[in-house]
Amino acid sequence: MAVTEIPKITDNVEALVAEIDPDKCSGCGVCLPLCSYSAIGWFEYKGKKRAHIDPALCKGCGVCVAACPSRAINLEGFTTEEIESQIENLTF
Repeated sequence: MAVTEIPKITDNVEALVAEIDPDKCSGCGVCLPLCSYSAIGWFEYKGKKRAHIDPALCKGCGVCVAACPSRAINLEGFTTEEIESQIENLTF
């Protein structure tokens, strides 16, 4: 019986996670139903309801980033325009 040694992978890859700027968030709620991972919820910020992303649940798909009308959501590593372009290319 032959044995093959499997090399240990040592590279760490950072997961992409969306973040919301609460100062830009209007609290419109467009992003909430779009998240397939239920990563977006509400929190109180300066006396107003604002969206918040749970980084433990976010998979970094970017759907919320492209949908946010106030451009309050960012995905580190990608600009909003890059994500919108990716989504647009998937729909054609």
